[in-house]
Amino acid sequence: MQPLSKLKRRLYLYGLISVFILCLPVVLLYANGYRFKSGAGFVRTGSVIITVAEGGAIVSLDGEEVGTSGFLRHNFYVDNLAPGKHQVVVLREGDREWRRTLTVEQELVTDAQAFLVPMSIVPAPLVDSAKAPTSTTTTPHATYESYRTAFLPPKKAATSTPVVALHNPESEGLSVDDGNVLVRWTDAGIVPPSRYCPSPSVCVALIPVESGQQNTARAEFFRGGVVYATKEGGVFLSEIDIRPEPLTVPLYPVRGADFRIVDGHLIVKDGTALYEITGL
Repeated sequence: MQPLSKLKRRLYLYGLISVFILCLPVVLLYANGYRFKSGAGFVRTGSVIITVAEGGAIVSLDGEEVGTSGFLRHNFYVDNLAPGKHQVVVLREGDREWRRTLTVEQELVTDAQAFLVPMSIVPAPLVDSAKAPTSTTTTPHATYESYRTAFLPPKKAATSTPVVALHNPESEGLSVDDGNVLVRWTDAGIVPPSRYCPSPSVCVALIPVESGQQNTARAEFFRGGVVYATKEGGVFLSEIDIRPEPLTVPLYPVRGADFRIVDGHLIVKDGTALYEITGL
């Protein structure tokens, strides 16, 4: 094999140097977090973190599977995302599909926590042990009485001020105002969590959990969401998130039903009958 002539070696060398010079800006842009976006050129990227507390859930971003949650994996970090809207979907057998539209901004991290609720929620009827045969599955009389008396009218006359319940006095407040369910971020000295932020750089202090659809009579924080009872539709559980598609689930969709949370138990009253909502 004949060695290359000096001219050819020189041409190859100059060619490689030219390729290196042409590629260097692209490599530097890529290394510094820039990605090419059609129609916009090179843009600096952002990232998202999805948290799933439950195991066995499949996490997807923009239609591509990211991974499955498990004992040692509950957080899913995806970087190098072009600024704009991105769709997150979490699927878990037996649960309702959870999805969220997240806005990604350059050099910022957007986070979200999946709010998984069972597909089937069957209220368990409560039977007072003092009024039922011993062969029947019952609730101890003292416990049943604590549930029943929780629905009795308060001794003081009701006022016209909004019904307010505090979830955490240092951070969030819940109110029912003119039939609407509102959650407020009350600590002005701390930036609210991402669920209060339509985009990473823009946050609000108020999230309308239920507004204008039905007339809400009562609401309380429960298991990371809000349980509320409407005069028209019964009892519901809703996610707290200002971003698109927060999940709302009917727990006992019967007109006139009410609820109370007693020692961590969600109790529903329909007429004179009591039920417990379990499995949430």
